[in-house]
Amino acid sequence: MADQVVKDNPKPNQEDQKDPALEKYRIRSALTLSIVGLALAAVVVIALLIAGWRTGSDVSAVVGLFTTTLGTMVGAFFGLQIGSSGKEEANSRAKSAQKKVDALQSAASGDVIKKAQQYYPQLFK
Repeated sequence: MADQVVKDNPKPNQEDQKDPALEKYRIRSALTLSIVGLALAAVVVIALLIAGWRTGSDVSAVVGLFTTTLGTMVGAFFGLQIGSSGKEEANSRAKSAQKKVDALQSAASGDVIKKAQQYYPQLFK
């Protein structure tokens, strides 16, 4: 029965492995988005100054629209990245633990499993 567990999953699942190239692409995309957004805000400020907007409140109101939107998008992006990274790590650990339990269960005798059920009944509910 122990051989069956190994035969059922001879190769690691692709979900268990993180693709470093994809992670680099995601971070690079977020950095590019941030830089482009800040550059856009700077261009807007310069364009408003050239257009004759000299009042600080007018310029800051328009620039605030761009920077607030940009900050929200970048913050959401990085928040999702961090959250999904934590979820992937937790899922990976759970899968690893389940594989160990399955291997131990297939190698253990019936008496050992019954004894474990007696000692730890809450784990077998």
